[in-house]
Amino acid sequence: MFLGKELLLRYADLQAEIEDLQLRIRKTECQIERIQAGGTVLDSVRGTRKDGTIGNIRIEGFPVVIRDEKLQRLHRYRLQLRNSEKRAAELVSEIEKYINSIEDCRMRRIIRYRFIDKLSWNAVADKMGGNATGESVRKNFERF
Repeated sequence: MFLGKELLLRYADLQAEIEDLQLRIRKTECQIERIQAGGTVLDSVRGTRKDGTIGNIRIEGFPVVIRDEKLQRLHRYRLQLRNSEKRAAELVSEIEKYINSIEDCRMRRIIRYRFIDKLSWNAVADKMGGNATGESVRKNFERF
């Protein structure tokens, strides 16, 4: 079990990984849609024609291999995303326990806003009110 800041940083990294996987899934889905919407592809190669002469030959076909590779990649990304989301859910419960064990209510709020709500330091300072700045809130967390 991780303690304190290590747990929070691990959760932040896991959230970044989840966002990255979601972006990769969307990108791969768009690529697959483009391949399927495009239908056949054309190319020109140099080779021997039916009549025995050498020259350029136009070939046409559906990019099955590329589409299948993209589908396999999409499947892998979705599995990774499910696993990461499962780990994130487990971490959230650990983080909530950790946050609730903190005596200082100001620090609890800072940690919730920053790590659970994924706000920037300036947004955390705005939520905290008073004379708080993004830098002062960040320093409070670092000193904690």
